[in-house]
Amino acid sequence: RKMADGAPTSLDDEPLIRLGRRRLQPTETVARTEATQQRDALLPFVVISSTYLLFTITDGALRMIVLLHAYRKSFTAMEVTLMFVLYELAGVGTNLAAGIAGARWGIRATLVTGLLLQIVTFGLLFGWEDGWSKSQAILYVTGVQLFGGVAKDLTKLGGKTVTKLVTPEEKETQLFKLVSLLTGWKNSLKGV
Repeated sequence: RKMADGAPTSLDDEPLIRLGRRRLQPTETVARTEATQQRDALLPFVVISSTYLLFTITDGALRMIVLLHAYRKSFTAMEVTLMFVLYELAGVGTNLAAGIAGARWGIRATLVTGLLLQIVTFGLLFGWEDGWSKSQAILYVTGVQLFGGVAKDLTKLGGKTVTKLVTPEEKETQLFKLVSLLTGWKNSLKGV
């Protein structure tokens, strides 16, 4: 027997013919395999980049909630600034350690750790009691913001490193554009 296109069939092809399908030719299989490999290579980029951008929204919301709550409690600008000191300082140590952690345990581990620390930060902020004095609140929130700062930089490591991993060497200039785009999206979300 032969198929409509003249290709010979075998008994193995019988179920394919009944379903209206034909066996793929070797060149079609290679093309589909390459397309599947490209899609599979970009999937981590899409997942991690999306996670990073969504994290940016929650991180900005977290800081805004602290700021608005402190404003409602009549904290001065300097007192609010003190609450975020460890958040920013955490970035220095985390960026140094995150590179080592990422190399040792992988981007996935640093990303998941960052996301979990963000959840811990949200949870701990629920512990901020209205009855505390300003100095107690400042100390507590500053300590909690340390977790938020570490979470931010661990997540940022995953968000920016994945682009390097999925980009072939011959497309390094496109990598720069991609990272610029990702950073632009992040900063736009922060602005919103």
